[in-house]
Amino acid sequence: MSLAKRGTMLILLASLVTVAFAQLDRVALTETIDRLRQEVVQNPNNAGTWIDLGQAYLEASELTRIDLNVDPLEAARESFTEAIALDYRNGDAHLGLGLAEFERGDFVAALFAFNEVTRLFPERFDGHYNRAVTLARLQRPDEAVAAFQTALERRDQTSDARIVETYLGLARQLRNLENYAEVASAYGSALELRPGDEELIFLRSEAQYLAGNGLEALPELTELEATSNDFQVSALIADIYVEAGQVERAQRALERARRIAEEQGERAEEANILVKLAILQRDLGRNGEAVRLLLNATDTDPLSWQAFYNLGISYLESGQSRSARNSLENALALNTTSGELYLALATAYDRLNEPQDALRSAQAALQRFRNEPDLETEARFVVGRSLYRLGSYQEALLTLERVVAAEPENAPAQLWAGLAEYQLGNFEDAVQFLSRAVQLDPGSIEALINLGAAYLASEQYEDAEVVYNEVIDLTGGSPETFFNLGWALLLQGERNAAQNAWQQSASLNFTPAREALAEYF
Repeated sequence: MSLAKRGTMLILLASLVTVAFAQLDRVALTETIDRLRQEVVQNPNNAGTWIDLGQAYLEASELTRIDLNVDPLEAARESFTEAIALDYRNGDAHLGLGLAEFERGDFVAALFAFNEVTRLFPERFDGHYNRAVTLARLQRPDEAVAAFQTALERRDQTSDARIVETYLGLARQLRNLENYAEVASAYGSALELRPGDEELIFLRSEAQYLAGNGLEALPELTELEATSNDFQVSALIADIYVEAGQVERAQRALERARRIAEEQGERAEEANILVKLAILQRDLGRNGEAVRLLLNATDTDPLSWQAFYNLGISYLESGQSRSARNSLENALALNTTSGELYLALATAYDRLNEPQDALRSAQAALQRFRNEPDLETEARFVVGRSLYRLGSYQEALLTLERVVAAEPENAPAQLWAGLAEYQLGNFEDAVQFLSRAVQLDPGSIEALINLGAAYLASEQYEDAEVVYNEVIDLTGGSPETFFNLGWALLLQGERNAAQNAWQQSASLNFTPAREALAEYF
């Protein structure tokens, strides 16, 4: 069995078995319906005949090119309703009505009918099973899980095939709840009834991996890999090895998966595997090899947004912001829903000093993050810095304050909040943010220089002197640093020291220093 379409096993509704219509051809089924119509006209108080007619209509609804002059599902619904009116305690009538309502798409009505089956006949497997399927369709996984489990408790005299379907339905709902250990257990129970089923082996192994128990799945998976010729098996083995820190083994497994996908012409899957290989290389610090693999992935599948996205990430990590922007824009053309993609693109725009585009992308990222506080804070920081660069200092400050509140140890956020306060003329508040930025990142020349400016503006001249001397010690001094140091000294009355500082600045061709010397000395 190929696993390329894994997880496609359908959960079917358990149907009535009172009359064996399934093998009837169209002509025979039409004749049967005509006969049953006549019987209910002659004996309208026979609930069993109404049930048989309803089941015949259900069978007819599954056939094409059959002309009954009525909607078979609506007719089935009416027939079962008549049967219920005659005998409310007839479980087949309620079950048939539920089946008709389900096929009509009225899942709430179907659930009511199946609820009645389970209430009136709590030992009936088919009532609980169909109730579970309907709850699953209504996206009520907790209740669906309980209903499937109850159905399994009532499985006496139920076929193995139907029990396997029940375990599959249970596994799907447990997966929706991310209860992967129990998902693996459900697939394991199905395997007991269908031993050797390759798809079930794979699905159980995948659930074990998702539950953090991937190593338990390796023995069966490696046996499966030898016989299935399915790239997804090798890819799952690679995921397990990555989780176990066995990177080289993971690479070999991914290479096998890539070869199989290539041989089978599965270009999209081959590209996905190339992306996984590239991420492994990037995590090992081999960014150049990662870029090569990702370029291969984009050539293999030009519609893979993940390939373009990860290529952009690799470019960002190597400082190639323009190439990153181009790759990420290609990814965005293929996927407009990923918050991570918008955030990466905002980062690229931000590094290229394109604040309008950075702001737009970061805001789009924020709209897509739910229950991801770290990513939300990262996006909000880009929003704040972009607003600052666009001159919206008050908005920038409000945004950056939220970042600082969420991450007090974020030195860049402290720095940019301080810059916003400075632009708003709140110099003492600027000092608070900027001094914190320096505490968090003592080697940040940008933070030191701006702290010195904030000290000057808030008339804390001695502190400004200390900071500018520290910058000079770290960098050797720039014209601007010597110039500002001169002001800090002059405003303390240290004229000779100020003159020396401005002379050093002037010697570095800084015109404002020459003008200050001419004016004050």
